Amino acid sequence: MRLITWGADFFKKRGISSPRLTMELLLAHVLKLSRFDLYLQFERPLKEAELAELRAMVRRRANHEPLQYITGEAPFYKRTFRVTPAVLIPRPETELLAEEALRRAPSLRCLDIGTGSGCIGITIALERPETTVTAIDISEEAIAVALHNAQHLGARNVDFHHVDLFDDARLQDLGTFDLIVANPPYIAANEVAELDPEVRSFEPHTALTDGGDGYRFHRRLAQVLPMLCREGGNLFVELGYGQAPTVRRLFENAGYRNVTVLTDLDKIERILWVQK
Repeated sequence: MRLITWGADFFKKRGISSPRLTMELLLAHVLKLSRFDLYLQFERPLKEAELAELRAMVRRRANHEPLQYITGEAPFYKRTFRVTPAVLIPRPETELLAEEALRRAPSLRCLDIGTGSGCIGITIALERPETTVTAIDISEEAIAVALHNAQHLGARNVDFHHVDLFDDARLQDLGTFDLIVANPPYIAANEVAELDPEVRSFEPHTALTDGGDGYRFHRRLAQVLPMLCREGGNLFVELGYGQAPTVRRLFENAGYRNVTVLTDLDKIERILWVQK
């Protein structure tokens, strides 16, 4: 389609990564087609309403708004999740966290801390129907997105609660768990300005940074783990680049001896695994 060539050139001039793929995905979304079917129907003319919708999306993407917010969806662990600016866009390192938790730690009760879109907790709930998942977040808007995803994907063994991780009373009400997963805000406040504009200008800052040194939530997790985790249970927590040594010491200084750092395919330390 000439539209794809035009869009790819337009995006390239504005510094948008993967310009042709971006245009293909936007057009496929508007026409409700797969990328494969898009080329099978390359001569299909666009209706006026479809063209207007596409133009609006192209303008948003040219302004560096993330593609996932424009289409309202993002892939995660074989499924598609709804995303809005109220939640972080799921990333490969977070998918690794879900994979490692599923592979290494059997569970009957799971706690998903800072659930956001619900991608981790819902994935565990769907992959392990015998597991009951409790998902918490401080953002009511995020809870609404996660609840939609659970209902849409058919995850009936997960429930959501508006809970602040720093509220002891609310945490105690949740009970104890044999698996805890968390993707906390771990970007230091003084590093926010250095983030890619697509992240800095569009993704929720409360889910990106702790407003301090980047370790506030890791310290809190080490503090509350005895209250939340059953004996023999497991914690999997996502790490920022270069954070592994410091976070590992936090948990070891708190008395935990079975602390393992897991790496991604690029050998970058991404996940801290704590066995209680």
